[in-house]
Order: sequence, then structure tokens, then C-alpha cells
Amino acid sequence: MKVMLWPKDALSGFQGMNNYDTLFGEAFFNDSFHNGIRHKDILKNIKCKTIFMKARSEVNEDGVLMAALSENDLERITELVKDFHIIRFDCGHGIHMENPKKFIECLVNLIDMGN
Repeated sequence: MKVMLWPKDALSGFQGMNNYDTLFGEAFFNDSFHNGIRHKDILKNIKCKTIFMKARSEVNEDGVLMAALSENDLERITELVKDFHIIRFDCGHGIHMENPKKFIECLVNLIDMGN
């Protein structure tokens, strides 16, 4: 998508939208995406060092979580994954676009952790 005079950052959220499957988005909204997935079992079986990049968790005026997971969800994950490290970002969902320097720093640190 190209709109004259719009900054590139504002347009980045539209990249790939011509291929977007609206049923995929609906599955997250109505929670059918998670049907039959045993998240607890999957998380307990992670055996490698894990870095979790956590963006802000916000709840809108209607009580809808405007994030991938809540702080309570994150606490449950830390109990299930053994070698788990959290890096917090004071930004929205697009960590790699909103804070690219810290994002790259995390990736470099992850590579260093593996050595």
C-alpha cells in the first residue's frame, strides 16, 4: 500500500495485507485458534534457553487485552519453561519495528548465550 505523504512507519502495518486471511484473525478474536492445543504440555517440553521479548500489556476500556498475553499468562509460562529469560519492551506488539536497536541487541545476546 502506498499513500502519498504518509510516513513509512505508518504504512508498515499494512505490509502483506493483500495476502491476509481474515478467518485467521477471526480465529484469534473468538479464541478458536487455540482449540485442541495443549499449551501447558508444549511449554513444559521446551528444553533450550529461551528469551521472551515482552511488549506492554494494555487492556482497553471494554476490558479487552490489547496484547498477545497478560502478565498472569507470562507468570504461568515462567513456571513451565526451565531456562526462561524475559526482556521487557515499553512499546506495542511490533517490537522489531518500534524498538529495532534493542530488538537486535536481544538477538545478539541470544547468539552469545548459545556459545
